[in-house]
Amino acid sequence: MKKTLAIACLVVVVFITTGCQSRRDGVTFDDADTVVMAMTGETLTILQLTDMHLTFGIDHNDRSTYQAIETLVMADDYDLVVFTGDMVMSPLAPWLFARLVMVMERLKTPWTFIFGNHDGDYHSLATLIAQTESTEYLMFLPGPLLEEGGVGNFKITFTHENTPFYHLYFLDTKSERDEHTEAEGKYDYLSPAQVAWYAAHVENDTVPSIVFMHTPLRQYLLVSEHPYEGNFNEPVHPQGKDTGFFDAMVSHGKSVGVFVGHDHENDFQFILDGLLLAYGRVSGYNAYGPKNIGGRVITIDANAVMSTHIVLLREVSP
Repeated sequence: MKKTLAIACLVVVVFITTGCQSRRDGVTFDDADTVVMAMTGETLTILQLTDMHLTFGIDHNDRSTYQAIETLVMADDYDLVVFTGDMVMSPLAPWLFARLVMVMERLKTPWTFIFGNHDGDYHSLATLIAQTESTEYLMFLPGPLLEEGGVGNFKITFTHENTPFYHLYFLDTKSERDEHTEAEGKYDYLSPAQVAWYAAHVENDTVPSIVFMHTPLRQYLLVSEHPYEGNFNEPVHPQGKDTGFFDAMVSHGKSVGVFVGHDHENDFQFILDGLLLAYGRVSGYNAYGPKNIGGRVITIDANAVMSTHIVLLREVSP
């Protein structure tokens, strides 16, 4: 049995402050922004997968990617699987995403996702979300309607014996901006409203947290000035602006790390101002970069101390 409660016993609570709903671009937003998952074990083990870039579905690469996801997920007793964006990049995105949903639901492991800069290249994000309507194991929320906030700003709280044990924050870094300066770069960034949403939540947290997003914060550009572990094989392509998210994490002192995707040839991690900044490991064969794909394992021990390492598919393949 999973360390989180099996689905028949899984307690999922959504806090709604006002019940107000809004619609934009076909997505229904409301104040429901927190999922609570009850633990049965003493620790948490999370698998981060990223940048599958599912493209054709019937080709060898995509079929291998779906099989790799299954192998990586079943290699350990994970409490949660997190996809950090660019799951699909294709005119066939709804079909490809529906197949990913089917794979994950069949594995009966709690899972969630955030969108990357390519998921909405050909279809609205609402079209992708529509593929999740019949899920049991998916722990995703569109979250509140935030100014320039994208889709899917939400929080998962793991509890142990009805007491908060650890928090996971998920933020949408959106895609690309048509208007930008050369210094900023083309990639979108967390809006001030998203930073404020995070700050309002984390201020009241009594236990630590980690954060997931797709595009790296601009602080990742400082990696060469600090000791790092892992592969640093391409330039960091960060968010276009620093709107204060990193400073908010430092000032509140509750979050201990950030996990991103986006740059497929990087899987490094380093410490900056006491915070871990880490990439996942590219997890799809149709993505550019190394073909020894894998994921990142994040472990929270019984004392709420976080550790992490890369796992390669070849290490866990039968």
